Amino acid sequence: MADNSKNIEEQDTEEQVSTSSSDLLKKVLEEEKENKDLKEEKSKKPKKDRKPRDKTRAEFGAKKFRHGTMATVFTAVFIAVLVLINVVTTTLFERYPITVDLTRDKIYSMSEKSEEYVKNVDVDVLVTIFSDEDVYENYNAYNKQAVELLKNYCKLNHHITYRFVDIDKNPDVIRNYENVSAFDIIFETNTVVDGEKVQRTRKLGMLDLLSFRDEFVTQLSQSGYSIEMLAAQAGSDMTFLSYYGGYVDSSNAEQAFTSALMTVTDPNPLYVTFLTGRQEVADPITGGSPLTYFQTLLTSNGYNVDSIDITTQDIPETTDIIVIPAPTVDYLDNEVAKVSDFLKNGDMLGKQLIYIASYSQGATPNLDEFLEEYGLQVGPGVICETYKEQYINNEFNVIASSLSDDFDQDIQADKLTVVSMYNRPVNTLFDEKNMVTTEKYVMSSKDAYTAELGYNEMFQYVPVNTLERGEQCYFAVGSKARFANDGSGDTFYSNILCFGSEYLLQNNILAAEQYQNSEYFFSILNGITHKTDGIFIQPKTITGTAFDINEQQKTVLKWVFSAIIPAAVLVVGIVVWVRRKNK
Repeated sequence: MADNSKNIEEQDTEEQVSTSSSDLLKKVLEEEKENKDLKEEKSKKPKKDRKPRDKTRAEFGAKKFRHGTMATVFTAVFIAVLVLINVVTTTLFERYPITVDLTRDKIYSMSEKSEEYVKNVDVDVLVTIFSDEDVYENYNAYNKQAVELLKNYCKLNHHITYRFVDIDKNPDVIRNYENVSAFDIIFETNTVVDGEKVQRTRKLGMLDLLSFRDEFVTQLSQSGYSIEMLAAQAGSDMTFLSYYGGYVDSSNAEQAFTSALMTVTDPNPLYVTFLTGRQEVADPITGGSPLTYFQTLLTSNGYNVDSIDITTQDIPETTDIIVIPAPTVDYLDNEVAKVSDFLKNGDMLGKQLIYIASYSQGATPNLDEFLEEYGLQVGPGVICETYKEQYINNEFNVIASSLSDDFDQDIQADKLTVVSMYNRPVNTLFDEKNMVTTEKYVMSSKDAYTAELGYNEMFQYVPVNTLERGEQCYFAVGSKARFANDGSGDTFYSNILCFGSEYLLQNNILAAEQYQNSEYFFSILNGITHKTDGIFIQPKTITGTAFDINEQQKTVLKWVFSAIIPAAVLVVGIVVWVRRKNK
Protein backbone atom coordinates (compact mmCIF):
# COMPACT_ATOMS: atom_id res chain seq x y z
CA MET A 1 0.00 0.00 0.00
CA ALA A 2 2.76 2.24 0.89
CA ASP A 3 4.65 1.40 -2.24
CA ASN A 4 1.70 2.19 -4.42
CA SER A 5 1.31 5.58 -2.79
CA LYS A 6 4.96 6.36 -3.38
CA ASN A 7 4.74 5.43 -7.02
CA ILE A 8 1.71 7.58 -7.51
CA GLU A 9 3.52 10.60 -5.98
CA GLU A 10 6.58 10.10 -8.13
CA GLN A 11 4.46 9.80 -11.20
CA ASP A 12 2.67 13.02 -10.38
CA THR A 13 6.01 14.76 -9.81
CA GLU A 14 7.42 13.64 -13.13
CA GLU A 15 4.30 14.85 -14.87
CA GLN A 16 4.63 18.24 -13.20
CA VAL A 17 8.32 18.60 -14.19
CA SER A 18 7.63 17.50 -17.71
CA THR A 19 4.81 19.94 -18.04
CA SER A 20 6.88 22.89 -16.73
CA SER A 21 9.79 22.24 -19.11
CA SER A 22 7.47 22.04 -22.04
CA ASP A 23 5.87 25.32 -21.11
CA LEU A 24 9.27 26.95 -20.58
CA LEU A 25 10.54 25.77 -23.94
CA LYS A 26 7.44 27.05 -25.61
CA LYS A 27 7.82 30.40 -24.00
CA VAL A 28 11.44 30.68 -25.09
CA LEU A 29 10.52 29.85 -28.64
CA GLU A 30 7.83 32.48 -28.63
CA GLU A 31 10.24 35.12 -27.33
CA GLU A 32 12.81 34.29 -29.95
CA LYS A 33 10.13 34.60 -32.62
CA GLU A 34 9.10 37.97 -31.26
CA ASN A 35 12.70 39.19 -31.25
CA LYS A 36 13.20 37.96 -34.77
CA ASP A 37 10.04 39.71 -35.92
CA LEU A 38 11.17 42.90 -34.17
CA LYS A 39 14.57 42.82 -35.88
CA GLU A 40 12.96 42.19 -39.23
CA GLU A 41 10.61 45.08 -38.60
CA LYS A 42 13.49 47.37 -37.70
CA SER A 43 15.47 46.26 -40.70
CA LYS A 44 12.54 47.12 -42.95
CA LYS A 45 12.42 50.76 -41.71
CA PRO A 46 13.61 53.39 -44.23
CA LYS A 47 17.27 54.39 -43.89
CA LYS A 48 16.30 58.03 -43.90
CA ASP A 49 15.22 57.64 -40.26
CA ARG A 50 18.87 57.20 -39.26
CA LYS A 51 20.34 60.05 -41.27
CA PRO A 52 19.39 63.01 -39.00
CA ARG A 53 21.14 61.44 -36.03
CA ASP A 54 24.21 60.54 -38.02
CA LYS A 55 24.34 63.98 -39.61
CA THR A 56 23.98 65.75 -36.25
CA ARG A 57 26.70 63.58 -34.75
CA ALA A 58 29.00 64.31 -37.70
CA GLU A 59 28.34 68.05 -37.60
CA PHE A 60 29.05 68.12 -33.86
CA GLY A 61 32.31 66.29 -34.40
CA ALA A 62 33.34 68.66 -37.19
CA LYS A 63 32.46 71.70 -35.09
CA LYS A 64 34.40 70.32 -32.15
CA PHE A 65 37.37 69.65 -34.40
CA ARG A 66 37.16 73.12 -35.89
CA HIS A 67 37.10 74.82 -32.44
CA GLY A 68 39.93 72.63 -31.25
CA THR A 69 42.00 73.53 -34.30
CA MET A 70 41.27 77.23 -33.88
CA ALA A 71 42.18 77.06 -30.21
CA THR A 72 45.45 75.35 -31.08
CA VAL A 73 46.22 77.89 -33.80
CA PHE A 74 45.29 80.78 -31.50
CA THR A 75 47.54 79.40 -28.76
CA ALA A 76 50.41 78.94 -31.21
CA VAL A 77 49.98 82.48 -32.57
CA PHE A 78 49.75 83.91 -29.04
CA ILE A 79 52.96 82.16 -28.01
CA ALA A 80 54.66 83.33 -31.22
CA VAL A 81 53.58 86.92 -30.54
CA LEU A 82 54.92 86.71 -26.99
CA VAL A 83 58.23 85.36 -28.25
CA LEU A 84 58.38 88.10 -30.91
CA ILE A 85 57.61 90.82 -28.33
CA ASN A 86 60.27 89.40 -26.02
CA VAL A 87 62.85 89.42 -28.83
CA VAL A 88 61.95 92.95 -29.93
CA THR A 89 61.92 94.39 -26.41
CA THR A 90 65.17 92.65 -25.54
CA THR A 91 66.76 94.15 -28.65
CA LEU A 92 65.40 97.60 -27.82
CA PHE A 93 66.56 97.32 -24.22
CA GLU A 94 70.02 96.44 -25.45
CA ARG A 95 70.05 99.25 -28.01
CA TYR A 96 68.18 102.02 -26.18
CA PRO A 97 67.90 102.96 -22.47
CA ILE A 98 64.25 101.93 -22.14
CA THR A 99 64.45 101.73 -18.38
CA VAL A 100 62.58 103.07 -15.40
CA ASP A 101 64.79 104.47 -12.65
CA LEU A 102 62.80 104.17 -9.41
CA THR A 103 65.64 105.25 -7.13
CA ARG A 104 64.95 108.34 -5.05
CA ASP A 105 67.72 110.48 -6.54
CA LYS A 106 67.66 108.90 -10.03
CA ILE A 107 71.16 107.53 -9.48
CA TYR A 108 71.08 105.49 -12.68
CA SER A 109 69.81 108.34 -14.87
CA MET A 110 71.60 111.24 -16.51
CA SER A 111 70.57 114.85 -16.83
CA GLU A 112 68.86 116.18 -19.94
CA LYS A 113 71.94 118.22 -20.85
CA SER A 114 74.14 115.12 -20.71
CA GLU A 115 71.66 113.16 -22.82
CA GLU A 116 71.60 115.91 -25.41
CA TYR A 117 75.38 115.97 -25.65
CA VAL A 118 75.75 112.16 -25.72
CA LYS A 119 73.20 111.79 -28.54
CA ASN A 120 75.16 114.27 -30.71
CA VAL A 121 78.53 112.50 -30.43
CA ASP A 122 79.52 111.55 -34.00
CA VAL A 123 82.91 109.90 -33.47
CA ASP A 124 83.69 106.46 -32.10
CA VAL A 125 84.54 106.46 -28.40
CA LEU A 126 85.93 103.40 -26.64
CA VAL A 127 85.64 103.26 -22.85
CA THR A 128 87.90 100.73 -21.15
CA ILE A 129 87.43 99.71 -17.52
CA PHE A 130 90.56 97.98 -16.28
CA SER A 131 89.04 95.27 -14.12
CA ASP A 132 87.04 92.07 -14.20
CA GLU A 133 83.38 93.05 -14.58
CA ASP A 134 82.03 91.15 -11.56
CA VAL A 135 84.87 92.32 -9.34
CA TYR A 136 84.34 95.95 -10.35
CA GLU A 137 80.57 96.01 -9.93
CA ASN A 138 80.62 94.21 -6.59
CA TYR A 139 83.31 96.44 -5.09
CA ASN A 140 80.79 99.03 -3.88
CA ALA A 141 77.45 100.63 -4.78
CA TYR A 142 79.16 103.56 -6.50
CA ASN A 143 80.94 101.27 -8.95
CA LYS A 144 77.66 99.53 -9.75
CA GLN A 145 76.00 102.90 -10.33
CA ALA A 146 78.87 104.01 -12.57
CA VAL A 147 78.61 100.89 -14.75
CA GLU A 148 74.83 101.20 -15.15
CA LEU A 149 75.24 104.86 -16.03
CA LEU A 150 77.92 104.02 -18.60
CA LYS A 151 75.61 101.43 -20.17
CA ASN A 152 73.01 104.16 -20.64
CA TYR A 153 75.59 106.30 -22.43
CA CYS A 154 76.27 103.41 -24.83
CA LYS A 155 72.56 102.77 -25.38
CA LEU A 156 71.96 106.42 -26.25
CA ASN A 157 74.65 106.45 -28.93
CA HIS A 158 76.06 103.49 -30.85
CA HIS A 159 79.34 105.40 -31.34
CA ILE A 160 80.09 104.83 -27.64
CA THR A 161 81.17 101.34 -26.57
CA TYR A 162 82.71 99.93 -23.42
CA ARG A 163 84.73 96.92 -22.39
CA PHE A 164 86.23 95.38 -19.26
CA VAL A 165 89.91 94.43 -19.40
CA ASP A 166 91.45 92.41 -16.58
CA ILE A 167 94.96 93.78 -16.10
CA ASP A 168 96.39 90.43 -14.97
CA LYS A 169 94.94 88.48 -17.92
CA ASN A 170 95.55 90.98 -20.74
CA PRO A 171 99.17 92.19 -20.66
CA ASP A 172 99.14 92.85 -24.43
CA VAL A 173 96.31 95.37 -24.06
CA ILE A 174 97.91 97.09 -21.08
CA ARG A 175 101.06 97.84 -23.09
CA ASN A 176 99.05 100.31 -25.19
CA TYR A 177 98.40 102.55 -22.18
CA GLU A 178 100.64 104.42 -19.75
CA ASN A 179 100.36 104.40 -15.96
CA VAL A 180 97.19 102.31 -15.83
CA SER A 181 96.06 100.87 -12.49
CA ALA A 182 93.28 98.51 -11.49
CA PHE A 183 89.83 100.10 -11.67
CA ASP A 184 91.03 102.96 -13.90
CA ILE A 185 88.70 104.03 -16.73
CA ILE A 186 90.00 105.44 -20.02
CA PHE A 187 87.95 107.27 -22.64
CA GLU A 188 89.66 107.35 -26.04
CA THR A 189 89.05 108.43 -29.62
CA ASN A 190 91.10 108.00 -32.77
CA THR A 191 90.25 110.65 -35.34
CA VAL A 192 91.80 112.38 -38.33
CA VAL A 193 92.47 116.11 -37.98
CA ASP A 194 93.93 118.01 -40.94
CA GLY A 195 94.97 114.72 -42.53
CA GLU A 196 96.75 113.46 -39.40
CA LYS A 197 95.66 110.73 -37.03
CA VAL A 198 94.98 112.10 -33.56
CA GLN A 199 94.35 110.00 -30.48
CA ARG A 200 92.72 111.71 -27.53
CA THR A 201 92.45 110.02 -24.16
CA ARG A 202 91.13 110.91 -20.74
CA LYS A 203 91.83 108.73 -17.72
CA LEU A 204 89.52 108.59 -14.71
CA GLY A 205 90.49 107.06 -11.40
CA MET A 206 88.05 105.84 -8.78
CA LEU A 207 88.32 109.12 -6.90
CA ASP A 208 87.17 111.01 -9.99
CA LEU A 209 83.83 109.20 -9.72
CA LEU A 210 83.24 110.27 -6.11
CA SER A 211 82.56 113.38 -4.07
CA PHE A 212 83.62 113.62 -0.43
CA ARG A 213 82.04 115.27 2.58
CA ASP A 214 82.75 118.97 2.95
CA GLU A 215 83.99 118.63 6.52
CA PHE A 216 86.52 115.99 5.45
CA VAL A 217 87.83 118.14 2.61
CA THR A 218 88.00 121.14 4.97
CA GLN A 219 89.98 119.21 7.58
CA LEU A 220 92.47 118.08 4.93
CA SER A 221 92.79 121.63 3.60
CA GLN A 222 93.43 123.05 7.07
CA SER A 223 96.18 120.47 7.49
CA GLY A 224 97.76 121.45 4.19
CA TYR A 225 96.55 118.36 2.33
CA SER A 226 94.16 117.59 -0.49
CA ILE A 227 92.45 114.34 -1.44
CA GLU A 228 94.80 113.99 -4.42
CA MET A 229 97.87 114.45 -2.19
CA LEU A 230 96.61 111.92 0.33
CA ALA A 231 95.77 109.41 -2.42
CA ALA A 232 99.26 109.81 -3.89
CA GLN A 233 100.77 109.05 -0.48
CA ALA A 234 98.50 106.02 -0.12
CA GLY A 235 99.82 104.65 -3.41
CA SER A 236 96.49 104.10 -5.18
CA ASP A 237 92.87 105.15 -5.15
CA MET A 238 91.79 101.76 -3.80
CA THR A 239 94.19 101.98 -0.88
CA PHE A 240 92.98 105.51 -0.14
CA LEU A 241 89.35 104.35 -0.16
CA SER A 242 90.13 101.44 2.13
CA TYR A 243 91.04 104.04 4.78
CA TYR A 244 88.77 106.97 3.92
CA GLY A 245 85.88 105.39 2.04
CA GLY A 246 83.55 106.27 4.89
CA TYR A 247 83.86 109.95 3.97
CA VAL A 248 82.38 109.48 0.49
CA ASP A 249 79.33 111.70 0.14
CA SER A 250 77.99 111.26 -3.39
CA SER A 251 78.55 109.96 -6.90
CA ASN A 252 80.42 112.14 -9.36
CA ALA A 253 80.19 109.57 -12.18
CA GLU A 254 77.96 111.51 -14.57
CA GLN A 255 80.03 114.65 -14.22
CA ALA A 256 83.24 112.66 -14.77
CA PHE A 257 81.91 110.62 -17.71
CA THR A 258 80.39 113.58 -19.56
CA SER A 259 83.50 115.65 -18.94
CA ALA A 260 85.75 112.88 -20.29
CA LEU A 261 83.46 112.45 -23.29
CA MET A 262 83.55 116.16 -24.06
CA THR A 263 87.34 116.22 -23.74
CA VAL A 264 87.98 113.40 -26.22
CA THR A 265 85.24 114.33 -28.72
CA ASP A 266 85.58 118.11 -28.87
CA PRO A 267 87.19 118.93 -32.24
CA ASN A 268 88.54 122.19 -30.78
CA PRO A 269 89.52 121.53 -27.16
CA LEU A 270 90.23 124.56 -25.01
CA TYR A 271 93.03 124.76 -22.45
CA VAL A 272 92.82 126.82 -19.27
CA THR A 273 95.91 127.74 -17.26
CA PHE A 274 95.71 129.16 -13.72
CA LEU A 275 98.56 131.57 -12.94
CA THR A 276 99.89 131.20 -9.40
CA GLY A 277 102.90 132.35 -7.42
CA ARG A 278 101.64 135.73 -6.25
CA GLN A 279 100.06 134.72 -2.96
CA GLU A 280 96.61 134.22 -4.41
CA VAL A 281 93.75 134.75 -1.98
CA ALA A 282 92.79 131.77 0.21
CA ASP A 283 89.44 130.66 1.61
CA PRO A 284 89.16 132.24 5.10
CA ILE A 285 87.61 129.06 6.55
CA THR A 286 89.48 126.19 4.89
CA GLY A 287 92.70 127.97 4.06
CA GLY A 288 92.56 126.40 0.59
CA SER A 289 91.64 127.94 -2.72
CA PRO A 290 88.12 129.38 -2.95
CA LEU A 291 88.09 128.47 -6.64
CA THR A 292 88.51 124.67 -6.56
CA TYR A 293 84.88 124.09 -7.55
CA PHE A 294 85.28 126.58 -10.37
CA GLN A 295 88.13 124.43 -11.66
CA THR A 296 85.92 121.35 -11.27
CA LEU A 297 83.19 122.96 -13.36
CA LEU A 298 85.71 123.98 -16.01
CA THR A 299 86.83 120.37 -16.23
CA SER A 300 83.30 119.02 -16.28
CA ASN A 301 82.51 121.35 -19.19
CA GLY A 302 85.32 119.87 -21.24
CA TYR A 303 88.01 122.46 -20.59
CA ASN A 304 91.52 121.13 -20.00
CA VAL A 305 92.78 122.73 -16.78
CA ASP A 306 96.31 123.08 -15.42
CA SER A 307 98.38 125.69 -13.58
CA ILE A 308 101.81 127.29 -13.68
CA ASP A 309 103.89 129.53 -11.43
CA ILE A 310 103.95 132.83 -13.31
CA THR A 311 107.09 133.90 -11.45
CA THR A 312 109.18 131.06 -12.91
CA GLN A 313 107.27 129.58 -15.87
CA ASP A 314 106.01 130.74 -19.23
CA ILE A 315 102.41 130.40 -20.33
CA PRO A 316 102.09 127.24 -22.51
CA GLU A 317 101.53 127.91 -26.21
CA THR A 318 98.47 125.63 -26.24
CA THR A 319 96.69 127.75 -23.62
CA ASP A 320 93.48 129.45 -24.73
CA ILE A 321 92.40 130.97 -21.41
CA ILE A 322 94.47 132.18 -18.48
CA VAL A 323 93.11 132.84 -15.00
CA ILE A 324 94.62 135.34 -12.57
CA PRO A 325 92.94 134.20 -9.34
CA ALA A 326 93.01 137.22 -7.03
CA PRO A 327 96.72 137.75 -6.30
CA THR A 328 97.37 139.64 -3.08
CA VAL A 329 100.81 140.68 -4.36
CA ASP A 330 101.22 142.73 -7.54
CA TYR A 331 102.73 141.25 -10.72
CA LEU A 332 106.21 142.32 -11.75
CA ASP A 333 106.75 143.98 -15.12
CA ASN A 334 108.00 140.81 -16.83
CA GLU A 335 105.01 138.87 -15.49
CA VAL A 336 102.60 141.48 -16.80
CA ALA A 337 104.44 141.26 -20.13
CA LYS A 338 103.77 137.51 -20.26
CA VAL A 339 100.06 138.17 -19.82
CA SER A 340 100.00 140.99 -22.36
CA ASP A 341 101.89 138.97 -24.98
CA PHE A 342 99.55 136.06 -24.44
CA LEU A 343 96.48 138.17 -25.19
CA LYS A 344 98.12 139.81 -28.24
CA ASN A 345 98.95 136.34 -29.57
CA GLY A 346 101.33 137.76 -32.15
CA ASP A 347 98.70 140.34 -33.14
CA MET A 348 96.32 137.48 -33.97
CA LEU A 349 94.30 137.90 -30.74
CA GLY A 350 91.73 135.16 -30.00
CA LYS A 351 92.83 134.63 -26.38
CA GLN A 352 90.96 135.13 -23.08
CA LEU A 353 91.86 136.29 -19.57
CA ILE A 354 89.74 135.75 -16.48
CA TYR A 355 90.84 138.32 -13.94
CA ILE A 356 89.49 137.93 -10.40
CA ALA A 357 89.88 140.81 -7.99
CA SER A 358 89.48 140.64 -4.20
CA TYR A 359 88.91 142.94 -1.26
CA SER A 360 91.87 141.13 0.36
CA GLN A 361 94.28 142.44 -2.28
CA GLY A 362 96.94 145.01 -1.56
CA ALA A 363 97.93 147.67 -4.04
CA THR A 364 98.44 146.26 -7.57
CA PRO A 365 99.50 149.23 -9.77
CA ASN A 366 101.08 147.09 -12.50
CA LEU A 367 97.97 144.94 -12.95
CA ASP A 368 95.75 148.01 -12.72
CA GLU A 369 97.64 149.71 -15.53
CA PHE A 370 97.35 146.63 -17.73
CA LEU A 371 93.58 146.38 -17.14
CA GLU A 372 93.17 149.99 -18.23
CA GLU A 373 94.39 149.03 -21.73
CA TYR A 374 91.13 147.09 -22.02
CA GLY A 375 89.04 149.91 -20.57
CA LEU A 376 88.62 148.29 -17.13
CA GLN A 377 89.33 149.53 -13.62
CA VAL A 378 88.75 147.80 -10.26
CA GLY A 379 87.76 150.46 -7.72
CA PRO A 380 88.24 150.70 -3.95
CA GLY A 381 85.85 149.50 -1.24
CA VAL A 382 83.04 146.99 -1.65
CA ILE A 383 79.56 147.29 -3.12
CA CYS A 384 76.74 147.51 -0.56
CA GLU A 385 72.98 147.56 -1.02
CA THR A 386 70.60 149.83 0.86
CA TYR A 387 67.43 147.74 1.00
CA LYS A 388 67.07 144.26 2.53
CA GLU A 389 65.55 142.69 -0.58
CA GLN A 390 68.89 143.33 -2.32
CA TYR A 391 71.20 141.69 0.22
CA ILE A 392 71.49 138.62 2.48
CA ASN A 393 72.17 139.22 6.21
CA ASN A 394 74.74 141.97 5.58
CA GLU A 395 74.70 144.95 3.22
CA PHE A 396 77.79 143.66 1.40
CA ASN A 397 76.35 140.13 0.83
CA VAL A 398 74.59 141.33 -2.29
CA ILE A 399 72.08 140.04 -4.84
CA ALA A 400 72.54 141.30 -8.40
CA SER A 401 69.71 143.46 -9.70
CA SER A 402 70.43 143.51 -13.41
CA LEU A 403 72.02 140.90 -15.72
CA SER A 404 72.97 141.27 -19.37
CA ASP A 405 71.25 138.81 -21.71
CA ASP A 406 74.28 138.53 -24.00
CA PHE A 407 75.55 134.94 -24.33
CA ASP A 408 72.55 133.40 -22.60
CA GLN A 409 72.48 130.33 -24.90
CA ASP A 410 73.22 127.84 -22.09
CA ILE A 411 70.89 129.24 -19.45
CA GLN A 412 68.03 126.92 -18.49
CA ALA A 413 66.73 128.56 -15.32
CA ASP A 414 63.60 130.70 -15.63
CA LYS A 415 64.91 133.13 -13.04
CA LEU A 416 68.57 133.87 -12.35
CA THR A 417 69.82 134.72 -8.88
CA VAL A 418 73.45 135.83 -8.89
CA VAL A 419 75.03 136.67 -5.55
CA SER A 420 78.39 137.89 -4.26
CA MET A 421 80.23 139.15 -1.16
CA TYR A 422 82.92 141.75 -0.62
CA ASN A 423 82.60 142.73 -4.29
CA ARG A 424 84.84 145.58 -5.45
CA PRO A 425 83.28 147.81 -8.11
CA VAL A 426 84.38 147.15 -11.71
CA ASN A 427 84.38 150.43 -13.61
CA THR A 428 84.46 150.83 -17.37
CA LEU A 429 86.62 153.76 -18.52
CA PHE A 430 84.91 154.10 -21.89
CA ASP A 431 82.43 152.32 -24.14
CA GLU A 432 84.63 152.16 -27.26
CA LYS A 433 88.11 153.42 -28.05
CA ASN A 434 90.78 152.35 -30.55
CA MET A 435 89.20 148.95 -31.34
CA VAL A 436 88.60 148.31 -27.63
CA THR A 437 85.05 148.04 -26.27
CA THR A 438 83.67 147.46 -22.80
CA GLU A 439 80.39 146.09 -21.52
CA LYS A 440 78.87 145.78 -18.06
CA TYR A 441 77.18 142.43 -17.42
CA VAL A 442 76.18 142.25 -13.73
CA MET A 443 74.82 145.35 -12.03
CA SER A 444 73.57 146.46 -8.62
CA SER A 445 70.45 148.47 -7.90
CA LYS A 446 70.47 152.23 -8.35
CA ASP A 447 70.37 152.63 -4.55
CA ALA A 448 73.69 150.82 -4.02
CA TYR A 449 76.89 152.41 -2.78
CA THR A 450 80.54 151.54 -2.21
CA ALA A 451 82.15 151.64 1.22
CA GLU A 452 85.16 150.66 3.24
CA LEU A 453 84.54 147.97 5.87
CA GLY A 454 85.47 147.98 9.53
CA TYR A 455 84.50 146.40 12.83
CA ASN A 456 81.71 147.61 15.07
CA GLU A 457 81.54 147.27 18.86
CA MET A 458 80.37 143.64 18.41
CA PHE A 459 83.47 142.91 16.31
CA GLN A 460 81.31 142.46 13.21
CA TYR A 461 82.27 143.61 9.72
CA VAL A 462 80.14 146.61 8.72
CA PRO A 463 80.35 149.51 6.25
CA VAL A 464 82.11 152.37 8.02
CA ASN A 465 82.95 154.84 5.28
CA THR A 466 80.76 155.49 2.24
CA LEU A 467 82.77 156.18 -0.92
CA GLU A 468 80.33 156.53 -3.82
CA ARG A 469 76.56 156.22 -4.26
CA GLY A 470 74.65 154.94 -7.26
CA GLU A 471 74.48 151.91 -9.53
CA GLN A 472 77.59 149.72 -9.41
CA CYS A 473 79.05 146.95 -11.60
CA TYR A 474 80.07 143.54 -10.27
CA PHE A 475 81.39 141.99 -13.50
CA ALA A 476 82.40 143.49 -16.86
CA VAL A 477 84.18 142.49 -20.07
CA GLY A 478 86.80 144.44 -21.98
CA SER A 479 87.42 143.35 -25.60
CA LYS A 480 90.20 144.23 -28.02
CA ALA A 481 89.36 143.52 -31.67
CA ARG A 482 91.06 143.25 -35.07
CA PHE A 483 89.72 142.61 -38.56
CA ALA A 484 90.86 139.69 -40.66
CA ASN A 485 93.56 140.51 -43.20
CA ASP A 486 91.95 138.46 -45.97
CA GLY A 487 89.06 140.85 -46.50
CA SER A 488 86.51 138.32 -45.28
CA GLY A 489 85.13 140.77 -42.74
CA ASP A 490 85.78 138.37 -39.85
CA THR A 491 86.67 139.93 -36.50
CA PHE A 492 88.92 138.40 -33.87
CA TYR A 493 88.83 139.31 -30.18
CA SER A 494 90.90 138.96 -27.08
CA ASN A 495 88.81 139.49 -23.96
CA ILE A 496 89.30 140.18 -20.28
CA LEU A 497 86.48 138.91 -18.09
CA CYS A 498 86.87 140.99 -14.95
CA PHE A 499 85.26 139.81 -11.70
CA GLY A 500 85.14 142.25 -8.78
CA SER A 501 85.28 139.44 -6.18
CA GLU A 502 86.35 135.83 -5.83
CA TYR A 503 82.94 135.22 -4.23
CA LEU A 504 81.24 135.42 -7.61
CA LEU A 505 83.02 132.12 -8.33
CA GLN A 506 83.50 130.87 -4.77
CA ASN A 507 83.12 127.13 -4.06
CA ASN A 508 79.96 127.16 -1.94
CA ILE A 509 78.19 129.75 -4.09
CA LEU A 510 78.87 127.92 -7.35
CA ALA A 511 77.75 124.62 -5.82
CA ALA A 512 74.57 126.03 -4.24
CA GLU A 513 71.37 125.08 -6.09
CA GLN A 514 69.54 128.26 -5.02
CA TYR A 515 72.02 130.45 -6.89
CA GLN A 516 72.74 130.44 -10.63
CA ASN A 517 76.23 131.95 -10.65
CA SER A 518 77.71 128.88 -12.35
CA GLU A 519 75.02 128.69 -15.01
CA TYR A 520 75.24 132.38 -15.84
CA PHE A 521 79.01 132.83 -15.93
CA PHE A 522 79.67 129.58 -17.79
CA SER A 523 77.14 130.55 -20.42
CA ILE A 524 79.10 133.78 -20.95
CA LEU A 525 82.46 131.97 -21.02
CA ASN A 526 81.18 129.30 -23.42
CA GLY A 527 79.73 131.97 -25.68
CA ILE A 528 82.84 134.13 -25.77
CA THR A 529 85.12 131.15 -26.46
CA HIS A 530 82.65 129.45 -28.87
CA LYS A 531 82.82 126.38 -26.66
CA THR A 532 80.36 123.50 -26.59
CA ASP A 533 77.31 124.14 -24.44
CA GLY A 534 78.11 123.87 -20.76
CA ILE A 535 76.79 121.03 -18.65
CA PHE A 536 76.09 121.37 -14.94
CA ILE A 537 75.44 118.17 -13.00
CA GLN A 538 74.38 117.77 -9.39
CA PRO A 539 76.34 114.98 -7.65
CA LYS A 540 74.14 112.02 -6.70
CA THR A 541 74.19 110.53 -3.21
CA ILE A 542 73.80 106.75 -2.92
CA THR A 543 72.52 105.59 0.46
CA GLY A 544 70.82 102.41 1.59
CA THR A 545 69.56 100.02 -1.05
CA ALA A 546 69.72 101.00 -4.68
CA PHE A 547 66.00 100.31 -5.18
CA ASP A 548 64.34 102.91 -2.97
CA ILE A 549 60.94 104.14 -4.12
CA ASN A 550 58.78 106.75 -2.47
CA GLU A 551 55.34 106.24 -0.94
CA GLN A 552 53.49 107.42 -4.04
CA GLN A 553 55.35 104.94 -6.22
CA LYS A 554 54.70 102.20 -3.68
CA THR A 555 50.95 102.93 -3.79
CA VAL A 556 50.89 102.89 -7.58
CA LEU A 557 52.78 99.60 -7.76
CA LYS A 558 50.53 98.06 -5.08
CA TRP A 559 47.35 98.87 -6.98
CA VAL A 560 48.83 97.82 -10.32
CA PHE A 561 49.91 94.37 -9.13
CA SER A 562 47.18 93.66 -6.56
CA ALA A 563 44.11 95.06 -8.36
CA ILE A 564 44.53 96.36 -11.90
CA ILE A 565 46.41 93.42 -13.41
CA PRO A 566 44.26 90.72 -11.69
CA ALA A 567 41.08 92.57 -12.71
CA ALA A 568 42.24 92.81 -16.30
CA VAL A 569 43.04 89.08 -16.38
CA LEU A 570 39.62 88.26 -14.87
CA VAL A 571 37.73 90.40 -17.42
CA VAL A 572 39.60 88.85 -20.32
CA GLY A 573 38.88 85.36 -18.95
CA ILE A 574 35.15 86.05 -18.61
CA VAL A 575 34.91 87.49 -22.13
CA VAL A 576 36.68 84.47 -23.62
CA TRP A 577 34.48 82.04 -21.63
CA VAL A 578 31.22 83.74 -22.67
CA ARG A 579 32.21 83.86 -26.33
CA ARG A 580 33.18 80.19 -26.40
CA LYS A 581 30.00 79.22 -24.60
CA ASN A 582 27.80 81.02 -27.13
CA LYS A 583 29.49 79.46 -30.15
